[in-house]
Amino acid sequence: MAWHKALIILMWLGLPINVWAYWSAWDHLPARMAVHFDANWQPNGYTSREGAVQLGLGIMLVMLILFTVNTLIIDALKPQAFWPALVISYFVLGVCTYANYSIVNFNLQPKQAAQMVEGKSSSQFLVANLHPGTGTAVTLATEN
Repeated sequence: MAWHKALIILMWLGLPINVWAYWSAWDHLPARMAVHFDANWQPNGYTSREGAVQLGLGIMLVMLILFTVNTLIIDALKPQAFWPALVISYFVLGVCTYANYSIVNFNLQPKQAAQMVEGKSSSQFLVANLHPGTGTAVTLATEN
């Protein structure tokens, strides 16, 4: 059915939503971003700002391609399974979108940046915290 294809194409709205999440916060994101968390929601995996975008949007793009192809094939070969496949696709893509949003939101929190600095001792990095109203930066930590 034609409206099945429209629902499949609608999945692709997740990509510009994720692009917007990163783009709208780009100037406020730290240079070193937490992108992986342990069971206690403490960051244990970091990458650059650019790496976070490539990782988040790359995963989203791969998932979109896989779910698009999957649901098109299911619609053609076994139409009665289309709705469950579409629901699963939307759910997983929603989780990916929420994960990208959460990563951006986590890294916008100044408290989280300080915790990232305290938690790592073997990496080389510099984190600066802007003081509100003054425009001055104070270095939280540097290591060599």
